[in-house]
Amino acid sequence: MAESIIIWVADDADGPSARHRYVAQLVFEVILGCPHHWASNRSDWLASPHRKVQYGGTRDEGSANRIAWIPSAGLLSETGTAVPPWIWSDATPEATPGATRLPFGVRSLSDAEEMVLSDWWSWVFWMTTCLDDHRFSSADRDEFGRLEGRKSWAHREGWLERPEVEFRAIAWAKANGIAFTPAVYQVIPTVDVDSAFAYKHRTPLMTVAAAAQDGLKGRWSRFRDRIQVLRGIQEDAYDTYEWLEQQHREAGLKATYFFLLANRGRYDRGLSWKSQGLQMRIRSLHAFANVGIHPGFGAHESTSPLAMQNEIKRLEKIIGEPVVRARQHYLLQRPGSSWKRLEALGIQQDHSLGYADVPGFRGGMSRAYPAYDLEVERTMNLELHPVGAMDATYMRYLQVSPDKAIDHVVALSDAVREVGGTMRLLWHNESVSDTGEWKGWRLMYKEMLKRIR
Repeated sequence: MAESIIIWVADDADGPSARHRYVAQLVFEVILGCPHHWASNRSDWLASPHRKVQYGGTRDEGSANRIAWIPSAGLLSETGTAVPPWIWSDATPEATPGATRLPFGVRSLSDAEEMVLSDWWSWVFWMTTCLDDHRFSSADRDEFGRLEGRKSWAHREGWLERPEVEFRAIAWAKANGIAFTPAVYQVIPTVDVDSAFAYKHRTPLMTVAAAAQDGLKGRWSRFRDRIQVLRGIQEDAYDTYEWLEQQHREAGLKATYFFLLANRGRYDRGLSWKSQGLQMRIRSLHAFANVGIHPGFGAHESTSPLAMQNEIKRLEKIIGEPVVRARQHYLLQRPGSSWKRLEALGIQQDHSLGYADVPGFRGGMSRAYPAYDLEVERTMNLELHPVGAMDATYMRYLQVSPDKAIDHVVALSDAVREVGGTMRLLWHNESVSDTGEWKGWRLMYKEMLKRIR
């Protein structure tokens, strides 16, 4: 049974700030499942029968009551993207939850020796709000403006290999004897539909133009496949939805599909949203799976929200209900501004939190958690759903075999299982087509679900 927690912020006469409340929500509600509330003063806090947590100030050694103390390094008193200079904490269980170093250390003199203790709450805030992203310039980003995961502090310190924030919070709770409610491990497959079909359901003009390009470039196998599919002799390679749903049913999983309905552009090359074949497929999947919008590259780059709003309205017209889930095409995002745009458009869940070039847990979380607005200092009405592993990361960026990809996904899922988290997969309908560059990845998906469920 989870304990009830009472928290006192010792350094702030005005009581807990929006940042204090945000971190406490993540730690106690999202991760530990412990109810918590705030003391208005030290006397009421000491008199409370509940388990006590003190943030900031000096350790209260005079009370016999059970008190867990977290020193303050100052980040939770800052505003905006400002980050105070930090020192690293000592890599010991006494100094740091998890016993490996963290930023935002605080020097403390004990009777025996000087120690650098961890203000791990500041680190949690820094991780989950993606503050690290704001220190990089455009020169540090890829051709799409995305921060490369391998340049992040999380990658350098090895924090992407497991949901590090969840591990640290649970380690801290156990070290302080705090009873919490263990969560149940779960797997959620998600599928991005950039190209719903390889050949079917395109306009006659697009079909003729594509066939002509095949002929001019000598792609005779594609030319033949196109004709065979259109004549009904051969299945469309990207029409893998029934096979995917069979795998999900056998594994007892419910998937979410994100559909690209953008106007055609350089990086948005899906079918027209008016395609009757595409609309029929969306409706059929919506009957037994979750459906979300996949905002296009052009909508992300636009200074106006109208393009993204139009794409959302297209999906709402097709499924006949409000759209609450989104994942940006190419995992495009600018932490903060991208989240605010989605929130303003009525999106409740953003599934874009992940790096394209490396797998693992950006933000340190596997569980869904609320986004935070650094500009006005508030917890947002938008939930972030972290991505643990993506097919294109392994095949295109890391260029590993399907077997090696399975082993790594299993290792990630084992770490998530240990903290009762959520393993979210990001796959594509074409990556299980077993054609072209994806040869061998269909069997990989089937085996991966079997091993991680």
